[in-house]
Amino acid sequence: GKCNGYGDGIASSLLVTLQNLRDKYGAVKITSGYRCTSHNKEVGGSTNSKHTKGQAADFYIDGFNRQSKRVDMVNELKKTEYYNYSYTNVNGNHPNMGNVVHVDTKLVDPDQDTAYKTFVKDLQKAIGANVDGIAGPETLSKTPTISTSTGWNHKAVRPLQVYLQSLGYDLGSCRVDGQFGKDMKVCVKKYQKDVGLATKYQDGIVTARMYTWKKLLKLD
Repeated sequence: GKCNGYGDGIASSLLVTLQNLRDKYGAVKITSGYRCTSHNKEVGGSTNSKHTKGQAADFYIDGFNRQSKRVDMVNELKKTEYYNYSYTNVNGNHPNMGNVVHVDTKLVDPDQDTAYKTFVKDLQKAIGANVDGIAGPETLSKTPTISTSTGWNHKAVRPLQVYLQSLGYDLGSCRVDGQFGKDMKVCVKKYQKDVGLATKYQDGIVTARMYTWKKLLKLD
């Protein structure tokens, strides 16, 4: 009621984090969530507060009233998947917090994050790399060159198609068929343009040397 309506949206990563706490401990009572700039200033929030971006919440849970229990909660939050930062009132360092714990999360779309991890694992299986879901130098070194003329039906094509589709790209008539045809080339060229590759690399060829695999694997 202080910000004349809703903000631009609450980060899914924050909602997932809070819902996981709710599933484990019961009611999560939020004392401060989204703040518009004026309200954030009114309550003394920092100018770059994640509250203004829908990535932060202050909350308390019944039974976590002692300092030691609140510290336990902060330590537990550090282990969560989308954790960015958390604090609570310890020895009077945040007296205005009372029994509240603050948490803010990375700006990650959990659905996209899951799609990415699945893509990495499926790709690793296809190229004979260690299947751990973590893209690194070993995975990158084994990526093939895929184009309409080279490696067009490589085992890596299918996971590539599934991942690009999850990102919202139109695969054209081929859909997920494991073959790198003309429509896939068009799709890859659009991806290369969208992620900011130099014009000379927007060629519809998926290769590590020209940075496309690096972008796909989030190594660049």
